[in-house]
Amino acid sequence: MKYRPLFLILASLLWGCGSPEPEPLPGVVLVVVDTARADHFGIDGYPRNTTPNFDRLAGQGSWYENAWSQSPWTLPAMATILTGQPPSVHGAQMQDGTLYPLRSGIPTLGERLRERQFQTGAVMNVVFCNPASGLDRGFESYDFKTTDASNRGHRNAAATTDAALDWVNQVADRPFFLLVHYFDTHLTYDPPAPFDSMFLEPGVAPIPRGFGSAEQVIALRNGSIPMTPGRREALVARYDGELRFLDREFGRLRSGLEALGRWDNSLVVVVGDHGEEFWDHGGFEHGHSHHRELLRVPLIILEPGQEPAQRPTGRVRQLDIAPTVLDHLGLPVPPDLPGRLIGSEGADHSTASGSLWSGDLVSIRTDLGTLIRNLETGETDLYAPEDLLETRDLSGSRPDLLEKLGRLLPSGREAGRDGPAWEPDQEELERLRSLGYVQ
Repeated sequence: MKYRPLFLILASLLWGCGSPEPEPLPGVVLVVVDTARADHFGIDGYPRNTTPNFDRLAGQGSWYENAWSQSPWTLPAMATILTGQPPSVHGAQMQDGTLYPLRSGIPTLGERLRERQFQTGAVMNVVFCNPASGLDRGFESYDFKTTDASNRGHRNAAATTDAALDWVNQVADRPFFLLVHYFDTHLTYDPPAPFDSMFLEPGVAPIPRGFGSAEQVIALRNGSIPMTPGRREALVARYDGELRFLDREFGRLRSGLEALGRWDNSLVVVVGDHGEEFWDHGGFEHGHSHHRELLRVPLIILEPGQEPAQRPTGRVRQLDIAPTVLDHLGLPVPPDLPGRLIGSEGADHSTASGSLWSGDLVSIRTDLGTLIRNLETGETDLYAPEDLLETRDLSGSRPDLLEKLGRLLPSGREAGRDGPAWEPDQEELERLRSLGYVQ
């Protein structure tokens, strides 16, 4: 990251003391798109016009095509984004039906920036981001709205954008950190018209509105609901409609920040928490594997004054975001943060851990190959780096590579058991059931 706002020194020492020509106030806008497949973004070559506003941002800044999540579901991935730590360190996860919050003593970006006199606000939209998760630490304003399994009951992208702009409109006298979590691309896919049918191909029957409830997803997994090629195509078209609706609202967020004078001097980061499978490896939804479609995420960064249209190919990770934000603002990067600065040399590997449906999964991606292992069953998959679709398992033919990558695997979720459990109240428990996360 090349941009170094010198006015941050004044921000920490002299803010509010008056100046004939005050420096512009810095900002950080972190947008997390839930359930975002990177290969459904136009900038990544997707043929449908799903993301014109995100594509515009990427054209002005940097699109990181080799960006990876540290977990295939929301809670641990979001905790990594906010702390710069892997799941084995921050401890936020679910294990055997028990939720564990962010460990005490693990600082969040909200806490680090609030200490530096930033105003901190978050707009969050799923039960896993409940304040009990610990993700609210450091946020002066934590606007949390929970959800059931239907997007027709939760705060959609339009209402989320309204809430974010309302908060920024109140921020006038200090630098700010805004976290915006868009949930729309998570099941069920239910965008408003015309987005619900925007990408439906002629002759393909639309999927019923509200399809993708917890009961239906479970039925899909056990084969009780057959999915014909036409129904799958219609489901993907509905997902793409959600993405286009969300993209429109991101464009409105940008326009609103520009009108408030808080865009040009802000670092803008857009990242997915995890992806979504559309039967790439025989499954659907997320939380159940460590394949590419679930762990590769979109990542766009726009720095004030940067050269446009950068497409770095080096490997970057969610845990690199926190140190990069601190470095951009001229703040010291604590030595306990394991991430690298995005924009410097790419990371030599990326690890991930955890699952919701498939046991204790761990994985590592390197230039030598990708290794995925279930620590409970011992099942192992090994893929060559050129096998981008991860379809040819080499675990039986490359024992040398299997052993080498196996030594680098993370330890798994066992480390999370020493922390206190997060006990959902009855209302939260019902919402978790409605989303299919608990029985």
